[in-house]
Amino acid sequence: MIYTEVVVALQKAFDVLPKGVDLSKGGLGELALAHELNHFLVEGDKGADAEDEEGKLYEYKVSTTNQFNFNFMARRPTWEENKATVEAHFKDIEGAWIGQREGMKIIEKAYVPTTILLPYLLEHFKNTKGSQLNKNFRLTKFKELSECTKL
Repeated sequence: MIYTEVVVALQKAFDVLPKGVDLSKGGLGELALAHELNHFLVEGDKGADAEDEEGKLYEYKVSTTNQFNFNFMARRPTWEENKATVEAHFKDIEGAWIGQREGMKIIEKAYVPTTILLPYLLEHFKNTKGSQLNKNFRLTKFKELSECTKL
């Protein structure tokens, strides 16, 4: 069979994955970034993606195409509802890491704390239209935002 070697290798990976870690919907990238940062992946697909040794929680966005989407689904009828949705997501999250990967290697990464990212996202969503609460970053733009933490 043509894919035997790859299927066997992937099954070995699934056999050693911690309970609750899923490799679908971005899971491979999250696993690579957690390894890079020495973080632990958090069970489930809602809220934070990872936790550090101090118990701080983080959002992860990992891409092979330099497109990092922060998506909070469809807009609600009022701004207050939209704002509450985004704020609730970041309630206990310290910040967001994005990472660009090639295979399982993170080749570039950036971090923005929630204290900077949340106000930025809220301002973006308040001043844009469209049916979705979605903000797409490129690595360069996210790094520029991370520079705000150094002021």
